[in-house]
Amino acid sequence: MMLLQPEARIYLQSQRGVFQTADFYRFCTFNFDTYHAESRGPFGNLLALNDEMLLPQSSIEIKTAETVRIVLLPLAGALEIHSPEEVKYVNSGEMLEYLTGPDNSLTITNPYANETVNYLQIRFKETENAWSSAELTAFDISDKNRLLTINRKREDENRILIGRYDGREEGTFFYNSDKAIFVFVIEGAFEVQNRLLEQRDGLSLRNVTEIEFEALSNNAILLVMEV
Repeated sequence: MMLLQPEARIYLQSQRGVFQTADFYRFCTFNFDTYHAESRGPFGNLLALNDEMLLPQSSIEIKTAETVRIVLLPLAGALEIHSPEEVKYVNSGEMLEYLTGPDNSLTITNPYANETVNYLQIRFKETENAWSSAELTAFDISDKNRLLTINRKREDENRILIGRYDGREEGTFFYNSDKAIFVFVIEGAFEVQNRLLEQRDGLSLRNVTEIEFEALSNNAILLVMEV
């Protein structure tokens, strides 16, 4: 039996693609829209990981050419989401998953009069419409030093986990060998699999079944996604 060699790649925040208008900023970990780099293709079914900011009272429309699961995770402030069926609000400490395709669109709005909002827009490729179009989940990362699963995991769906850690706290994450993992540092700094990751850096990992990490700063926040 041939053993697979572990594979790892770091995605530095300083090398992300940038797009901006007068009222919107987007930083792309992977190729997205007009940003294209040879080494920034999709990672498994993880198509996009965008760090986005909307200025007060601004909006952006989302359209997709294929069926995707869009995950919206506010980091500062709240979002107002308009779809053909409904209007939803998602606050910090909540995550909205939305299944959409070529026949639908979403509009993300900053409802504040004076505050900029910052959020992650994550996209996963989906092969079938196996669940309802929108699901909102809440989580509490004041329960420190452990990873919390924040999506309502369905059969064969990849887990999304988040955790806030004190400095020098360590953790281990186990998963099936048929999955790959993408790690993203939201706040602070971590050492993950003996690799230094600072704020908004990412790390992809294949052919390993556990991840070891250590927070290098207080209130450091780590996002882990199975892909």
